[in-house]
Amino acid sequence: MSSAPRAGAYPADWVLENQMGPNPLWLVEELTATMDLRPGMRVLDLGCGRALTSVFLAREYGVHVTAADLWIDPSDNWERICTAGVEDSVVPLRVDAHDLKFAEEYFDAVVCVDAYEYFGTDHWFLPSLLRFVRPGGQIGVVTPGVRRELAGRAPEHLARWWDWEYNGYHTPQWWRRLWESSGKVDVDRADFLPDGAAHWLAWEEAVLETGAGERTAGVVALLRADAGETLEIVRVVASRKPSEAGDGSGRVSLWARPVAEPGVLADRLALPAYPRSAAYDPAWVMANVMGPHPLWLMEWLTGAMRLEPGMRVLDLGCGTAVTSVFLAREFGVHVTAADLWTAPGDNWRRVREVGTGAGTVMPLSVEAHELPFAAGYFDAVVSVDAYHYFGTDVRYLPTLARCVRPGGQIAMAAPGTRVDFDAEPVPEHLTPWAAEADFWTFRTAQWWRRNWERSGVVTVETADALEDGRREWLLWNRACAEFADPEWTAGPAREDPIVADTERLLTLTRVVASRD
Repeated sequence: MSSAPRAGAYPADWVLENQMGPNPLWLVEELTATMDLRPGMRVLDLGCGRALTSVFLAREYGVHVTAADLWIDPSDNWERICTAGVEDSVVPLRVDAHDLKFAEEYFDAVVCVDAYEYFGTDHWFLPSLLRFVRPGGQIGVVTPGVRRELAGRAPEHLARWWDWEYNGYHTPQWWRRLWESSGKVDVDRADFLPDGAAHWLAWEEAVLETGAGERTAGVVALLRADAGETLEIVRVVASRKPSEAGDGSGRVSLWARPVAEPGVLADRLALPAYPRSAAYDPAWVMANVMGPHPLWLMEWLTGAMRLEPGMRVLDLGCGTAVTSVFLAREFGVHVTAADLWTAPGDNWRRVREVGTGAGTVMPLSVEAHELPFAAGYFDAVVSVDAYHYFGTDVRYLPTLARCVRPGGQIAMAAPGTRVDFDAEPVPEHLTPWAAEADFWTFRTAQWWRRNWERSGVVTVETADALEDGRREWLLWNRACAEFADPEWTAGPAREDPIVADTERLLTLTRVVASRD
């Protein structure tokens, strides 16, 4: 097709085999020709279907694409992405457009090809989508449309083939009014694609000849009967108004920054065992802490792992993303910072505040039992002070391991015990914690080894307890109690059971395994 020379360079059989409507590469080329996409941008391909458009965006513009779809399994898309050679630039996810899990202002642009009509006609949708686009960023949509509004009725000559979903077809003017009514965008373009109906029909006729489309015969009949009178292809491009965005000046830390003289915290908390952690501002760590020192745990954990620059790593239960920043900066890996309790927008602001070096961090809101990732996508999974909350069921690890490539590593570090309290009575000094359900997720390294080996999906490489775990845990809690926000020290930083634990039954555990 002369109007879309880039699309014409892709194998026709590949496009035909994976089509789900009008030629997606023709549509995305016509759309992006009117957008400002530059290498390195973060682009959401919303309703990406079989990810052909995501491959195109990554190849043609050098952008980093999140290929989001509800209907197509991300594992299937991941296979296509890898075959196309853009696995370093495209992240496939299962995503419901009405329940987006991204960080506010994370994307530079959103592209939506032949999908927006299914969820975007609601007046509330565009403002909810724009939360995830940076100020000045663009949103571009290309969708089947009509030359005139139909007032809810199909034209008589099309009624025979009319489907309910076609009621989402509208004119460029209708889309302009809808988007402008939000007050949050400047509409840069709202028009028909040149010869859109003719190209659409030619494509569907080609699909019909190959027998590749299940509904193609009806679509061809519809377009032939219409002869360009009603149906068209609509393109809409808009920019998010900068005035509608927050200035990012809100509090980034979870707690107030600790009050301490310069150097006091560093002197108190610089341990020889953790030279990498010592390079980070301890006040920043303390202001964002949610348990034992997260960087000490991560440095200890990754000491038993094989992380290399460019790897894809899931930081599961990342909390305030302090560990995600550490992974990206220290190892040059690309981190998906997944957490349920901490808003991804807050984590994105923390990430931008400190930078990631050669690596990258993508914050997501994720429930550990509903992972939206492709099978075999990650090179490694790490989890610090979180896995014990959701991973004690022997059936959980196979669910998680599905997302890791064969030979990839799964690793966790968490509070634990040196004695199995299922077999031994709980000593009196630990009864305050034993009265809470969370305490019973503290397990020995040997217990975790058995749990993981029974799953049948991994080979355990390391399962041990930190030699000075109780001492380091106590050191950190005492520093938090002395210098941190009172809201924190009055709750999770209470240290009584740890102080009383002179038998050193409490510790920190580590487990590292490779996927079979």
